[in-house]
Amino acid sequence: MKTQLALYCCLGLLLANAGAVWHTVHAAQDLSVTAGFIAEQPVTPDEAIFLRLNRSLTLGEGRVGVVIGSTDVSSLFAEMDGKFVYDPKVLPLPLGASIITAYLVRPDGVWQELARFPLQVVKEKPPPTPTPEATPQPTVTASVTPPPDAVAQPAASPTPDTPKSDIPKLNLIPSVTIGVKSQPFLRFFPDDNRPSRTNFSDFTLQIGLRAEMNGSLIKGSTQVDIAGSSFRQEALRAGTLGDAAPQVDLSSYLMEYQIGRAKVNLGHTSFGTLRHLMSNFSSRGLTVTIPFLKRFDFSAGALNGTSIVGYNNLAGLARARHQMQGGTLGVELFTKRPGGLRLEVGGFNGYFQALNGFAQGSVNDAERSKGGAARVIFADKSQRLKAEAGFTRSSFQNPADALLDQGANVVSVPRIIRNARYLEGTADALRNFKITNTRALNLTLGFRHERVEPLFKSLAASTQADKTQNEWQLNAALGEITLNASHVRFNDNLKPIPSILRSLTRATQFAVGLPVATFFKPSPLLPRLSYSFSRNHVFGAGIPVNGGFEVALDAIPNQFSTNQSLGADWQFPKLAVGYSYNRSFTNNQQTGRELADLLNQTHGFRVGFTPLQTFSLNFDLSRDGANNKEINRLDGTWRAAFGMNWQLNKRATLGGNISHTLAGDKARTSRNRNFEFDAQFTYSLGVERGELKKVKTQLFVRYANRFARSRDNVFLTNSFNKQQTLNTGLSITFF
Repeated sequence: MKTQLALYCCLGLLLANAGAVWHTVHAAQDLSVTAGFIAEQPVTPDEAIFLRLNRSLTLGEGRVGVVIGSTDVSSLFAEMDGKFVYDPKVLPLPLGASIITAYLVRPDGVWQELARFPLQVVKEKPPPTPTPEATPQPTVTASVTPPPDAVAQPAASPTPDTPKSDIPKLNLIPSVTIGVKSQPFLRFFPDDNRPSRTNFSDFTLQIGLRAEMNGSLIKGSTQVDIAGSSFRQEALRAGTLGDAAPQVDLSSYLMEYQIGRAKVNLGHTSFGTLRHLMSNFSSRGLTVTIPFLKRFDFSAGALNGTSIVGYNNLAGLARARHQMQGGTLGVELFTKRPGGLRLEVGGFNGYFQALNGFAQGSVNDAERSKGGAARVIFADKSQRLKAEAGFTRSSFQNPADALLDQGANVVSVPRIIRNARYLEGTADALRNFKITNTRALNLTLGFRHERVEPLFKSLAASTQADKTQNEWQLNAALGEITLNASHVRFNDNLKPIPSILRSLTRATQFAVGLPVATFFKPSPLLPRLSYSFSRNHVFGAGIPVNGGFEVALDAIPNQFSTNQSLGADWQFPKLAVGYSYNRSFTNNQQTGRELADLLNQTHGFRVGFTPLQTFSLNFDLSRDGANNKEINRLDGTWRAAFGMNWQLNKRATLGGNISHTLAGDKARTSRNRNFEFDAQFTYSLGVERGELKKVKTQLFVRYANRFARSRDNVFLTNSFNKQQTLNTGLSITFF
């Protein structure tokens, strides 16, 4: 039995790592977005539009963000079959001309713009021009130009007595979910491994209310979300209020309304399009966008300095000295082609007190910054050449804080004024260039430059100070064959200060995706191959003067690192097989540490089997080896995992996972073993009888078993931990 479990668990690691390698290679391809609508053709407010990515996002790469004008509508785009479709039933499209901007929202919170598309929304589409019915001729085909008086006239406008109501239509969409989660069984060993909570039963509450208004003058929606828990430590504001935190609290709300061409957002929203000054700063507050004189638009926002929840400070503007305030004036120089040449100029003022966000546990200092920025966006008519540049000047200081000073004679921090700039552009050198009858070549070149001066900081933007970075990119695609390459040069210590180490980074990356079947007759035996290579060199530019490095030369970095990944995937009707290999090598050239090299190699294998649409199995096996040449130690890790998912019927699902990990070194000085098993049964039942008579119930039962043993033959230690839990839950959703 132990041998079988070890084999199952070992097969799991290979599959997991193979997937990770494939995602890494796939993520190297630069994202691009195309619009599912034509800019020259207007759409109606209730018409569905969509955006399409050239590839799917990888795990850890981030998410797609979409902004219409200055309103973040990312939550209204649903991903279906590789497309992001906007649901106009929730919030109709705003009337008039606006710009749809697609972003890649990275995990670090930075919004990277991908594309801009002009959008024209009209109340009603003009009726198509009717053509005179031609008398059918049995065998004669002719092209006839109608006389001028035969051209159909446009449809007549409605008569003034046509009844039309100005009363806005209001639609309410409530949702209430009551839940019970419990842990009736818990067994653990040893006693000092006791968790903070053993057996318990908690009640949860979630209330959502969405109101939609659609009138001739005012359109918009309001979304309110309330959360509650019987366990006070899980209350929304338990981290800031402790036992005084309310158990039922407001988690978020957003009021989005359009009055004519003006747009107003109140609640949990985001503001700012200037990268280094204020870039999608998210909190609770107020934002307003007002277009005027066809070419111009003005956006203003005031938001609380930190993320907040709860009913206190409902608008987010109660603390004048704990908020950001900013405004941006935009000018479209080409009115007939929005986004062709756009200029934005903005200003920012922020004062943040030493207050934590509701989910933040750090100790802050009072901060204040103000500044101005400008941004220019350019795109030619064909969208083959795109460029963006920006410049920011920011002033930052730490105001006096009596709580931190504690009455001591503290020297005040002087105000620091610094600059930041960036320039980036892409050019489609080749677009759909025919190589063969079935294959076209696309080639895109890109360049990015960024310079942020030392000690630069703006409270409404997240950026690294004291750096200069230049990046060159090349992306090519020949049919399904993809090629991506980039080179990055990074410098810090821009002053340069003699006593501070100046670190330089040079990075080169390369990735290719190759479906072998594109060269031969399609066959499931031919895999899709992928390969990626990266090389980084991090080194010190010299020995700092009076910085302590004269007696510690091994602290000056000089390190080469390479990473290579290879993947192969086969797809059959009911079977998927994959293999991956990864090799990473770190070559230290630091003085005194020339032998401190590390070599890691990972082999992964995965199998997915779906004999039925309702039943699937997956198996993963991986082997990882780590060679530390400095201490002459070779470690190995085997992991196998087996998973199953079975949809018993339309309402019931059974799933389970088993994984087993064995690790140790070649000299047998240490041994580690981990075993994990979990199984879950879910059952759902829904009843729908009209608009406000919907009930959905979901029940789950989950069992988990964890086992871990660690032995060290050098220090003569032997630790053993085991835990078994049984959890149940029931949720009932009304409406």
